[in-house]
Amino acid sequence: MKPRTLLTIIVAALLVCSVAVAYKLTKSQAAGSSEESIATIGDKHITRQDWMKKMEDEYGKSTLEDMINTQVVEKLAKKNKLTVSNSELEREFLLIKAVNNSFYEDSHITEKEWKDQIRYNILLEELLTKDIDISDKEMQSFYNKNKELYQFDDSYRIRHIVVKSKEEADRVLADLKGGSSFEAVAAERSTDRYTSQYGGDLGFVTENQENIPPAYITEAKNLKENEWSAEPIKVSSGYAVIQLKEKLKARTFSYNEVKSQIRRQIAMDQLGDKATVKTLWKEAGVSWFYGEKRTK
Repeated sequence: MKPRTLLTIIVAALLVCSVAVAYKLTKSQAAGSSEESIATIGDKHITRQDWMKKMEDEYGKSTLEDMINTQVVEKLAKKNKLTVSNSELEREFLLIKAVNNSFYEDSHITEKEWKDQIRYNILLEELLTKDIDISDKEMQSFYNKNKELYQFDDSYRIRHIVVKSKEEADRVLADLKGGSSFEAVAAERSTDRYTSQYGGDLGFVTENQENIPPAYITEAKNLKENEWSAEPIKVSSGYAVIQLKEKLKARTFSYNEVKSQIRRQIAMDQLGDKATVKTLWKEAGVSWFYGEKRTK
């Protein structure tokens, strides 16, 4: 059985939420000024009305569907007296950071937004799987076979700026000391073009990762959060300056701590393609104007 993660669902949902916020803000600003010209190309004009119609055509349905889904889950969770404890929320967020380790690519999303979406997904899975019984024996077996999903070593969230020479690395350090942001310098000057677009962020790394220079970990162990290395670090492609963003101490979650998560995991895998919030619309009494048939 392949373990199912929430990360892809969470990121997609957060992006839709971002569009919803932007759409709502621009919609409110459009009141009384729909014919306002917001762009001019020669003698041609794009009006606010043109812009809003384009946004509605491209994002309207998915945005409305996302808003409906959120309300459906909230309504049915309340009806079924389902809640998410702070400890469960923190544990899921910690596992996403340390184990899945790609949330850093969406650093514009706040921690609160991540946790709100994690909470939504937990409630949704609880609703979808509330009538499915999973034996303790099966859950314990899953845990024993997939312990790596619930444990991690000391992890360091590191940003780096890689340049070709020590002289250039010294200039990077001078810029940082002068007040330049690490992200901005990484975006402009780092030769690692993949991470430069994320402010040099490598995500959470451990000393057992072969693709991470051992000197990074050695240096990170002696840094405080948001502090950068005092001297350039020699690497295969030149010299690097690193910054420690966050440190997570090694941890292993016990079976009892993740038992409810495992139950949802197995039950969701059993549901397969049926595991969708749309199956809850009827119970919540949803109707909308997209499509000829309405769900009542």
